Parts: sequence; structure tokens; C-alpha cells
Amino acid sequence: MPIRIKARGWRQRWSKAEATDLVANYFKHGEWTPLLTMWLGDGKAGRGEVLSGEYKLVISAKEPWRLGLSKNTRGALVATGKETFRKLREAAGAYGELLDLLRAHKWIDVKLATDDGFRAAYMLKTRKRNIDALPRKMYKRNDGEIPTERFSYAEDGQRRGAVVVAGVVMYLHLVSGRGGSLLAEYFTRNVGKTLEVAGRLESAGLRPNVVRFNADYVVYIATTDFLRLAERDEAVRRAMALYLAEKAKNGTPRQREVTEKILRRHPLFPLPIAFLLP
Repeated sequence: MPIRIKARGWRQRWSKAEATDLVANYFKHGEWTPLLTMWLGDGKAGRGEVLSGEYKLVISAKEPWRLGLSKNTRGALVATGKETFRKLREAAGAYGELLDLLRAHKWIDVKLATDDGFRAAYMLKTRKRNIDALPRKMYKRNDGEIPTERFSYAEDGQRRGAVVVAGVVMYLHLVSGRGGSLLAEYFTRNVGKTLEVAGRLESAGLRPNVVRFNADYVVYIATTDFLRLAERDEAVRRAMALYLAEKAKNGTPRQREVTEKILRRHPLFPLPIAFLLP
């Protein structure tokens, strides 16, 4: 005789304090799933912090001490570090696919912290470069084409730090900051020339950016793009090496510090490179 089992619906209720204590207890024993559930509901979204490399798991709570360190009177700092977000992603398991379909904004934060490919695609998709806002149509000539002119290396004068990229003379600029960076810049006060230079660089497979500096437009190539170019262009690579060698030898203490960080971070420029100086 077959046996039939019928499940009846039931509901378990906990107070907020009881639920928080349960989550904290599971978390202490290495179980992240309840914490993930609570964070998706009451957690603080911090996409800006994630994109800047600051990984913090913060949950809103009336009694934050039940979960972790009190970030403020209404929030608990439960955990920090990139590994925290890896644990959250592992805890989601197959439910991660559902969260993908729902496009849950906090789940996107988890993926930005743990998936380099997803992060790169997100940055390319969402970053609005200033160049995209320039009024290109106002400066088109010759049946819709932006006028071009020959950029001469001699026009701007040869000086240390100059580099020719796609026929455009640009100048290297060492930027202090977290880890330091090296930019290639072109200055002009003419919007038409700004668009022309940016167009040339884009045609060469680069992603130029444009910012205003006083009365000038500055077209610049960021470090990552510039390093890719240096990998395949010996002249660019040599110009970068000469510039960095000069800063390492004669720069300010801060410039020497930043230069050393760049040289150690990118094997494209082996230490020492002082012998490259003329």
C-alpha cells in the first residue's frame, strides 16, 4: 500500500534580536549563508568603496554589537578584506545564478570584488569619458570629417619626456598616488585639435581621456593603455625608460619613490635602467 506524505506549510518567527544572534552564531562557526541572507536584506551597499579597493561588510542593526564592531550607532562592521566577498560568493552557491537574473545590486558588488573579468567589463561599460561629451559635430569639416594636420616632433621641441604616439607628440607625466602612475599628455586650447588628437589615438587602438586644466584641454593616455603600447612599440618603451631613469636619478624624493614603485611593478622596465641615460 503506497504511503502518501503531505507537507503542511509552517512559519517560524524570530524577533530581530533573536535572528541577529542566530546569524552571529552561525558566522562564528564558519557558516556564511545566513550572513549573506542578512546582508542582502539589511546590508549597506558600498560600490564606490569596492571599486576603490576598500572591502567592508557592513550591516544595519539597532544593536550592532551583536554582529561585530560598531561602525556607528546603526551599523555593524562584520568583516573586511577581499576574502570576505569571496566567502559571500561561495555561500550563495547555485543561488548566485538567481541573483544574476535579478540583477541584485549588492550581488553585483560581490562580483565586482571577486571577478576581475566582470569588473573590467563593468568599468568599460559604465565609465563615461569626458571626451564622449565633447561637441564633435560642431567641429566637423570636409564632408563630416574632422580636419587633420601633421604634428611635427620638432614643432613642440625635443625635450626629455617627449614621446610620439600615433604621430602625436605627447609628454610623460609622473603622478603621485596609491602606487603611482605614468601618463602621456597632450595640451591644447583648441577643441577641434583636441578631437583630432583623440581620434588619432583611438584609431591606434588606445582609449584617450580628456580633462580641462585651466584654459587647456588635456588629452591623456592612462598607464594601463600606455604600457600595452610600450610592449609592442620599442620607441615608446625607450622613451618611457629614459623618462623613468631620469626621475629615478634626478627627481624629488617623492618622484624617486613613485618611480621605483612603477619599475618594480612592471617587469617591462628592469632595474637598474640608469644606463639608458645618454
